[in-house]
Amino acid sequence: MKAHFNRTDFNVDRFVNLARRRATLAQIHNDLRVYLKVVQNAMIELINDDYADFVNLSSNLVGLKETIDKLNKDIESIWSDLSGSTHDVMQTAEAIDQQANELADCRTAQMDLSSKISLILALERLADRIASRPDTVDSFWLGGLSDAVVDMELWFRKLSKPEDQLCEARNACIRHVQRIVEELLVDDLKADCLNTGRLLGILTLISGIDSASSRIMTEVIDPKVEKSFDDLGLFLENILAKVNELREEWSSKLIKNAMRVSTITPFLDKCLLTYIVSMLDSHFGSVLVPIDNRLFHRCYSRVCEFIRDWPDAVISRTILKMIRDRFNLIVYFKLQTNNLLTKMNDNKEPSAFKLITAATSVERSSESEKNQITSDGNHPRMRSFSLDDDEVKLHCEYSAIFVDSLTSLWRDDFYLASILDKLWDLSMKLLEKYSTWLDALIKFFENDENKIDEYDGWRILCAVYGDCLTIDTRIFDIALTSIWPKIREVGLDVTMFGQCLSAFSSRITVKRTQLENIIVRNIVALLNKAMEGVSDIPRHYRWTKKPHPTEVSLYMNEAFAIFNAFKEEVGSRSWGDEEIENVSKRILDESLGAFCVKAEQVIESVEQTGSSLQRFKRKTGTGAGAGSDQVNAADTDEGKIRSQLMLDLNLCQTNAAGLDLDTSRINELIIRAGLTTKSPTDNIIKSGPIHSLPDMSIVKD
Repeated sequence: MKAHFNRTDFNVDRFVNLARRRATLAQIHNDLRVYLKVVQNAMIELINDDYADFVNLSSNLVGLKETIDKLNKDIESIWSDLSGSTHDVMQTAEAIDQQANELADCRTAQMDLSSKISLILALERLADRIASRPDTVDSFWLGGLSDAVVDMELWFRKLSKPEDQLCEARNACIRHVQRIVEELLVDDLKADCLNTGRLLGILTLISGIDSASSRIMTEVIDPKVEKSFDDLGLFLENILAKVNELREEWSSKLIKNAMRVSTITPFLDKCLLTYIVSMLDSHFGSVLVPIDNRLFHRCYSRVCEFIRDWPDAVISRTILKMIRDRFNLIVYFKLQTNNLLTKMNDNKEPSAFKLITAATSVERSSESEKNQITSDGNHPRMRSFSLDDDEVKLHCEYSAIFVDSLTSLWRDDFYLASILDKLWDLSMKLLEKYSTWLDALIKFFENDENKIDEYDGWRILCAVYGDCLTIDTRIFDIALTSIWPKIREVGLDVTMFGQCLSAFSSRITVKRTQLENIIVRNIVALLNKAMEGVSDIPRHYRWTKKPHPTEVSLYMNEAFAIFNAFKEEVGSRSWGDEEIENVSKRILDESLGAFCVKAEQVIESVEQTGSSLQRFKRKTGTGAGAGSDQVNAADTDEGKIRSQLMLDLNLCQTNAAGLDLDTSRINELIIRAGLTTKSPTDNIIKSGPIHSLPDMSIVKD
């Protein structure tokens, strides 16, 4: 039984079932009591073992604490002994450090005093050297002066706190030295540049470079420049030419005298370039902020050329940039382009549309001459809108303004590489403005009721269409000859600009198609209105006793006069032969289609009316005899109508065949119109015996 309790998988139900088969309840109870005692004894043993371990651990911890305390006491004792032994050493070290500091202060005071003595001696030597200046300065005296200045500066800079008296004495000597050296430098630059390097060394040592630069500009450079205040462009040319001349002269002298050119030239370059800056600020205010754009372009171009050709531009980059930045390119660009944009904005509305005429040409030419005199920002060579201009065959004033504006932006006497980005942007804006103008014009004339008082709508559209053809070619010509070479000069790719022009050309092609549709619609409407006269042919010949027709109708002459006027108009508007032929075919084909419908209606009415009259005559003409039947059908009203239709249809057939149009329908109508028509020579009544007189009342009717 005990073995069952000790199993790891002991189960109460299984144990009870097993006990029921082997023992009674009393036996099971006794076994459980026995097992309970065994468990209690095991627990007591376990508790006793744990208590013993706890007691042992406590004893060990107490011993460990005693050991640690002992170690701490030993360490404190040792540290106390060490501190006591080093105290004397520390006191000794502090005493030694104090003595060393006192010795160092004493040494510093001795050195300062020695420096003051040396400085005073250097000042005396420098004063003696200044006082003993000979009438003709030689290299020996100049070397002594240089050595004296070096000694003075050397000893002065060794003083930690120089006294006021020493500072005043030094400054007085420096002023005298600076005045003497500047005079010598000016004389030396005017002569052979023998002592330029040594003089610059002295000026550098006493920080007198800036003052010397100003004096060189005033006494050396300025007197050699030829002044021309009436012509600022020439004045600037003289300044730049003289600066280049002086630089070459000084460089050659320095090389001849075996001077260190690399150390002297930067100072001389600074003097020359600073002189240019000062002259620009003093005399070129009206150029830097431009009033006259031509003068600005001339001066700025010359300055850019000067900067580009300047030797050692990397060293003088800052001051060269200062010279270039003196010119206000923004004002120049706006002043030059504002008039162009104003003209385009003032003429962008359809109501402001104007065709180029002889009067327009004269007016524009006068305005161009006025701009040349007043210099108000217009380009001096702005092309007038002349009708005799073989290069620019434009017919609309806005188109001419657009082409002239784009051309003037990239002309050599306006273009500046520094504003290339602005010119590019403005060129794109001009293209966009012209495209917008075309859109507005197309939208205006899409409504047939919109008119411009001075001009016929279709003539305006023909001129605009011709300008689109011309501009599409001219823009690429301008790009190839003027724009792209300038873009390539600055190392940029022209692909982006070419893509913009291609997109503009595609838009122009779309606009031409829209214009063509409106033109065709307007001309067809005019032709249809004129050809409506075919419906009046019966009214002209029926019961009017008019003679037999021998020529085409007046309405037909008017219609083809309109058509011929259209062809003459487009021929004078720079249309290509192919465009003229295609548009003419469309117009005539649509017009003749509408005409054939109306002509067919007239033929049908003639056929119906002729049948009715014949029946009426047979009914009322019984006494007329056989002679009335001999009358030629061509002399009847219906015959005259058919003859007139034949003449008109033949004219249409001739014009349609001339343009290779399909004439099958016109031929059918000609056949129908000529079925009962005979030649007018057949109108003679055959002679014969008169059997009876006709009823006169019928004849009268």
